[in-house]
Amino acid sequence: MRFLRTMLVALPTIFLLGLTAQALTFNVDCRLATHLPINVIVAKIAAKNPLGPNTINVTGNCHENVAISSLDNLTLQASSLGATITDASNGTLDTVAVADSGRFALNGFTINGSVDCFDNSVCRLNGNTIQNSQVGYGLRASRAQIDSQNDSISNNPSGLGVLVTNDSRVLLVDDTVSNNGGHGIQVFNDAFVQLANTATTTTVSNNGGFGILARSNGNVRLTVANVTGNALDGVRIVDASVMRTDFASPFVNNITGNVGAGVHLGDLSHVFFANDGSINVTGNLSGTDVLCSGQFSATRNVAATGGVTNCVEPVPDLLDGK
Repeated sequence: MRFLRTMLVALPTIFLLGLTAQALTFNVDCRLATHLPINVIVAKIAAKNPLGPNTINVTGNCHENVAISSLDNLTLQASSLGATITDASNGTLDTVAVADSGRFALNGFTINGSVDCFDNSVCRLNGNTIQNSQVGYGLRASRAQIDSQNDSISNNPSGLGVLVTNDSRVLLVDDTVSNNGGHGIQVFNDAFVQLANTATTTTVSNNGGFGILARSNGNVRLTVANVTGNALDGVRIVDASVMRTDFASPFVNNITGNVGAGVHLGDLSHVFFANDGSINVTGNLSGTDVLCSGQFSATRNVAATGGVTNCVEPVPDLLDGK
């Protein structure tokens, strides 16, 4: 009986060892005329080891639309010589599309096109440049989670930089979202986006629309960010949406130099500004840095921004805290 109990305890460990022992690594060199497409390698992985961990190391300029579906623990890694994946569909498909996949990683690529993470996927991006998309966004999350660090989502002329929708969660750390034809970031339909930093800061700048637009119960959290030089408001919060700036001193959230207001609130929306010196909303070109419009928009600690405002706050009570 003791031997049987010992074997039953050991079985999960033996099972896990069996899974991890099947880890696969493939190399794709798109400089070679005879190279296998990335999608062919993905199909091999799906047949042999869909639970991973698996790695595809890529070198050179690849022209294809990579589709990843129902895989776990897959890494696409650009080699030290550099790697590019360019949309081959003339703007009808995402360049990298990830569906129903957990622990997917994309590291070090130049993506000429879009990256889409959807259908309950978990995607981690690091050190990528996402540009020249023709599908209306550079990076999209729909019913998914994306952690993005040291990425540039810029120069997408046909639309948004980052689109976050349908209950998704997106974390942008030390990223740059700039020079996109539409809004820098749009978050809606009960989705959440956070802008944060480790070494530098996340910058949303020089986009053709709002820097950040939240609508339809969108949720924005600014830990450390610079939102500057956008063609409309720096941040627009409307339609029962919420924004909060973190208590992040000595780091500062800067919302400055935007053509419209710095922060513009619409119907049924709320913005909470930290009052520890970590928020600066000044120098926006409309003349009003924090603008309340529509019905039942509300701010807290708007005086902490240092900017011009028309927002009126109630007298704080002991329950308001900071």
